[in-house]
Amino acid sequence: MSVKKLIRHACQTLAGGVLAFTIAIPQAAANDNPHGAYKPGHFPKLEEIHTPKNVKHPSNGKRVLGPGHPKYTMNVTYNSKNHTISGHMTVAFNNNLHKNLNRLYFNLWGNASVFEENGGGMTVSHVKINGKKAAYIVNDTKLKISGLSLKANKKVTVGMDFNVSLPHQQDRFGWNKTTVSLGNWFPILGVYDEEGWNLDPYYAYGESFYSLTGDFDVTLTTDKDQVIAASGTEVGKAKIMSSQAVHHYKAHNVRDFAMEMDPTYHVKSTTVNKTKINVYYTDEQAKYADAMLESGHDSIALFSKKFGKYPWPELDVVSMEGWFGGMEYPQLVMISLPGERSQNWVKSVTAHEIGHQWFYGIIGDNEYDEPWLDESFADFSAALYDGELNQLTTPAPQQDYFHLSSPVSTFTAHADEGGINAYYNTIYGYGSRTVNDLRLKLGDQQFYKSMQTYFKKKKFGVSTTADFIKIMEDTSGKDLSAFFKNHRVFVSDQQ
Repeated sequence: MSVKKLIRHACQTLAGGVLAFTIAIPQAAANDNPHGAYKPGHFPKLEEIHTPKNVKHPSNGKRVLGPGHPKYTMNVTYNSKNHTISGHMTVAFNNNLHKNLNRLYFNLWGNASVFEENGGGMTVSHVKINGKKAAYIVNDTKLKISGLSLKANKKVTVGMDFNVSLPHQQDRFGWNKTTVSLGNWFPILGVYDEEGWNLDPYYAYGESFYSLTGDFDVTLTTDKDQVIAASGTEVGKAKIMSSQAVHHYKAHNVRDFAMEMDPTYHVKSTTVNKTKINVYYTDEQAKYADAMLESGHDSIALFSKKFGKYPWPELDVVSMEGWFGGMEYPQLVMISLPGERSQNWVKSVTAHEIGHQWFYGIIGDNEYDEPWLDESFADFSAALYDGELNQLTTPAPQQDYFHLSSPVSTFTAHADEGGINAYYNTIYGYGSRTVNDLRLKLGDQQFYKSMQTYFKKKKFGVSTTADFIKIMEDTSGKDLSAFFKNHRVFVSDQQ
């Protein structure tokens, strides 16, 4: 067993913590947890979702997905003294759902209890639909706008003011010392599919995000000495006004918009396949900058060749003290570097997070319902980069009710039976092994050819387990039903 494999399969022990529903996580046995996984620094409560009545609708057997390609325009100010953001946002979209809508939902992830307990939170005000005042209510992480009559196939514009208090913590959303992390920091439009509106809870032990690709036009005013990494590309140079600077960013065909700020950041850059890669690092993180830059360059080149071309002009790799491994956003990845890390660890984590540019960024999925569709593939991508595909040998979980295709709720429902550990072992370890087993079954040439077809068909869209199975079978000409059944991948888990 090589040193890198020991790192990849480092033991992670979860201490007991009280959860919502009065369930406690017992002291867990050692696990094979990948170091690219997002893990909380303590043991937050699992949050219940207060689902409004009559939200879910039975499927009519047809694929429904919207509101389609939203266009976000934001003008916000970050106050570094009190760590708040305030501003205005409009979201324009066409009602492509072939039905009239009487309500809309946004996710306010900043209201999750793990952030509130450290001073975080989000509020909205002055909500308008097509210029008219609208009724709304905020319930934890959900904003419900009601009393609407939005006609099918008509343009809709939602406007609102919003305020954000950043929690004082090292996280994908929060501030610590001089570093500000803005992941999941603004009200984001919910997704309506064949289940109806998706209103799943925030999952502090991983991801629970689900949004459609759209365009972002973001204007940010903040201290002029801030060095800023962001999704998209900055338009022109910042405009300096006394002690403040106004930055303007645009991002196209992305399903989220993130930023990272630190006035002490240095930047190193390189280019691969006409994509500019920027690495942001502090003096303390400088010894890892070249490793992140090398991994960024080589990962983009490798994954573009194997899966499909990286579609955006820029990628920012940002380092932070953190504690959680890494976190992915479109065109921006956060690399957490607490304490001493090996150069190979940094490269591998960076490759894992960049793998997410393909699996969730380009090929989207519902991370709460089908987390394997991005995490298993990102972990496979890291092993591909590391040259360690033959070391993906994690066995299936002992409990037969944990499937690779299980939603997050299956694992949280069994939290007192080790469900949180099982989530990491199954979705990351066993999941990447399953993807590699499929490669071995099909052979390299057919597997990567099939993956490239998967990329082309689902690019900037949303994939499901059923979609993946069908594309793999159609492109290979093989009946893979026994393979997926034996690897605990069931379309019925989402039905």
